[in-house]
Amino acid sequence: MPPPPPPIPPGYQAYQAQTGTPQFSSWGARVGGHILNGLAAILFGLPSIIAFFAGPREYQACTVNDRPGICKLPTSAGWTIIIVLGVVGLVAFAVVYGRAIASSGQFWGHKAAGVRIVDARTGGNIGAGRAVARYIIGHWIDGIVCYLGYLWPLWDSKKQTFADKIFSTYSVRA
Repeated sequence: MPPPPPPIPPGYQAYQAQTGTPQFSSWGARVGGHILNGLAAILFGLPSIIAFFAGPREYQACTVNDRPGICKLPTSAGWTIIIVLGVVGLVAFAVVYGRAIASSGQFWGHKAAGVRIVDARTGGNIGAGRAVARYIIGHWIDGIVCYLGYLWPLWDSKKQTFADKIFSTYSVRA
């Protein structure tokens, strides 16, 4: 008879092996979470959008529908402001999104939809870099061929998109 396991130190919990199949999230919950995450991403780009409409402008000769005219366009300083704010917003979104997925498996839209992103091998959270790459690269691949990757969970046994398969993740109920 093997000896009993050593006692668990104070403040720790016994290891719980993951049993059974995880409860995969529904396609509708995934879509809802993805849409809400996209709207959240727009919030980070909002300063750049505002700068496009409210930044410094100048009149320039332009052609609209093959007719010469005069257009009011951003100045070079205006374009610089727009681009800098856009890049700062993109980086801020990537940092906030990556940290949220790495710490809890959920970003704002995921929380609202009751979805959690987990590692397919361990069932734990994925890292921030992997989360951002999955969001940007993986979901780009999902949409590259008529958005087939987004529809893939409808008939896949593990309800995975192409991004999930590439980055070894599952979307489970939170």
